[in-house]
Amino acid sequence: MIILSSTSDLLRVTTSAAITVDVHATYVDLNGSTVTPGRTNTAISTATTTTVVDSPASSTYRTVKTLYIRNRHATTSVDITVLHTDGTTSVELGKFTLLAGFMLSYDENKGFATFNVYGAVQMAELTGSIPAAVNSTNLVVLSADVTNNNAVANSIADVTGLSFSMTSGQTYYFRFNIWYTAAATTTGSRWSVSSAAAITRLAYRSRYSLTSTSETINSGLIAFDLPAASNASSTATTSGGNRAVIEGFITPAADGTLTARFASEVASSAIIAKAGSLLEWYRVL
Repeated sequence: MIILSSTSDLLRVTTSAAITVDVHATYVDLNGSTVTPGRTNTAISTATTTTVVDSPASSTYRTVKTLYIRNRHATTSVDITVLHTDGTTSVELGKFTLLAGFMLSYDENKGFATFNVYGAVQMAELTGSIPAAVNSTNLVVLSADVTNNNAVANSIADVTGLSFSMTSGQTYYFRFNIWYTAAATTTGSRWSVSSAAAITRLAYRSRYSLTSTSETINSGLIAFDLPAASNASSTATTSGGNRAVIEGFITPAADGTLTARFASEVASSAIIAKAGSLLEWYRVL
């Protein structure tokens, strides 16, 4: 539990970026035999230190029961530091990086935990003193079909909805697994990834349908939107016959979003990334 036991005690949150962060806290005050529950809501929009639970009244002990901190920004991450001060000494109870849409919670019975945009707990594992995995598996599912039938052949575009947010300096493994249709078997495609963020390191490979017995395979890719050209055919027109897999590692030099990208070989001939396609990603360093 977190206890505020004097009129100088405070619970504070420091945010590293000027983005929207919501904080909800619940607590119970004990004064003699009188128990009084309370709660506070705090909206933060600047890089600052904010009091999220005030000091109790004189002769009152305030016990923080829960604390919820959510990063509401669509693309930008934020560092969250939870502080306890007695008016003289301020100590850090924990420091956490929240990606876009992620939440930090404190429960007096369970302690601190972070959650991704799907409500899954982010877990850290240790092998000896070496981090074996920073986060658990993160899964993104494409909720609706995305079509590329651009009037200009080989015009690459986002697979909108199949992406994840990255934090500068952190390293990620990603794997896109996309099933798709083609307007005709004579319409080829290309599949890649891209981001507006500068990168420190990028290494990935891709493979996707060509014929019923072969695939287009691209290895050693170290820049976005590669390869530059589409292949010449698709295995089938139906979604069951075509699949694209893109996997690799990325370390961004700035916050950003990594998105799957695709193109049609033939002008105005649709390649459609189908709903249900998947993205798995891990933060590894």
